[in-house]
Amino acid sequence: METEEDPAEEEIRVPDVTEALRLAVKVLSKTMDGTVPSPEKMELFTMTLAEDGEGCAHHILTEEESKKVVDDVEAEAASAGDA
Repeated sequence: METEEDPAEEEIRVPDVTEALRLAVKVLSKTMDGTVPSPEKMELFTMTLAEDGEGCAHHILTEEESKKVVDDVEAEAASAGDA
């Protein structure tokens, strides 16, 4: 006998750091007034659990790392026709 899954019991998937950064850039890009998103206009950082499991590890993305995230998001938007 098959049971129907309750939509409330669906597993919630937490994005990884890369997906979260891409989402942040997408949101910031949509909220910036008439400016083209660029690493110079936004500072990105990550906060993750430290490798030793004690406390948090903070990382401010370099301009090159930020540029890669911004470029990936722009490429995705262009291919989706959402530019």
